[in-house]
Amino acid sequence: MSDDKHEQARDLAEEALAALDEGDEARADWLIAEAKRLDEAALVEVVEELDEDAGSTPDAAKRAGG
Repeated sequence: MSDDKHEQARDLAEEALAALDEGDEARADWLIAEAKRLDEAALVEVVEELDEDAGSTPDAAKRAGG
């Protein structure tokens, strides 16, 4: 997997988190699917980082597809 696709997938995963935060689940679902298609490992990384940072909101990682 190229680094470009990995970074693009990470960016999409982060956009998905923002969409979830804004309540736009349909867009978040689409962004997650695109990130997974590009590089599933990048999506997993973002979710794991979110899980580590969640602290006060442990369900956030689950909402992001983790």
